[in-house]
Amino acid sequence: MKSMTGYGTSRAHSSLALLEISIRSVNGRFLEPRFHLPKEYFSLEPELKKRLQNSIKRGTVDVFIQRRAAPEAAAKSLTLNRPLAKRYTEVLTDLSKIMKSPAVFRVESIAHWPDVISRDMGSEITEQEKKMVYKAYEAALQGCHKERQREGQNLRKELEKTLKLLEKTVLQIQSLRGLADQDLQNKFELRLRARLKGIEVDPQRLSQEVLIQLEKSDVNEEIVRLLEHIKNVQKLLSSSESEGKKLDFYIQELHREMNTIGSKSQVSVITQSVVEGKTIIERLREQVQNIE
Repeated sequence: MKSMTGYGTSRAHSSLALLEISIRSVNGRFLEPRFHLPKEYFSLEPELKKRLQNSIKRGTVDVFIQRRAAPEAAAKSLTLNRPLAKRYTEVLTDLSKIMKSPAVFRVESIAHWPDVISRDMGSEITEQEKKMVYKAYEAALQGCHKERQREGQNLRKELEKTLKLLEKTVLQIQSLRGLADQDLQNKFELRLRARLKGIEVDPQRLSQEVLIQLEKSDVNEEIVRLLEHIKNVQKLLSSSESEGKKLDFYIQELHREMNTIGSKSQVSVITQSVVEGKTIIERLREQVQNIE
């Protein structure tokens, strides 16, 4: 079991470039990769996406790649635009004449003028740099994968604890059924006799009416299905596959069955257990939302 929350980083360097790669994943209904790449790496995005899909099945995943020139390459990449620098000084000299103010040019000021000094690492990347990018990318993916697994194990433990609480609550409702049925039978007979006061009641007909009412309020089928769903969730929790969507489906089914019991219940003790059960199921839902 893996969580959809994870983070992985890696660094690499060559004689030309320094790389820093960060991968961050969070909850998402489907796999949604988002790449934040330097323009030199735009052509690598399809391959990066393919490798991501082999590692991560679900979640919103942001991939950040920063590329800086290595010290020696950075020095070589600096270029001076001589014609532009000369033209700047000519224009400012003309402006100083118009404004009747002497023009004073300092080298450090000229260096900050737009495009006078630029850094060009080149738009072409070598095969060696591509291999370096892919290797560093795989390392970051592996780090994110391990973090998702670690978080997934913690989630599994929490889910198992919460599921036991739910099973305990369902079994409590099951144990209360007999008392609830007897209570409903007594109440129904009293109400019926009160309405038919002074009229002789056929015992067989009374038993039939009571049985009909008890069948309407019977929750045995819902309890059986709840316990079956709990077993299925327990099996999924021990699976090594990505089961987040299946778990989400079973949580919906658990909620539906518990709601049905609540709508049928006419006994306060069962209603209280239903409220507790729905609270536990909501906790399960929140936990499951983070599973791949």
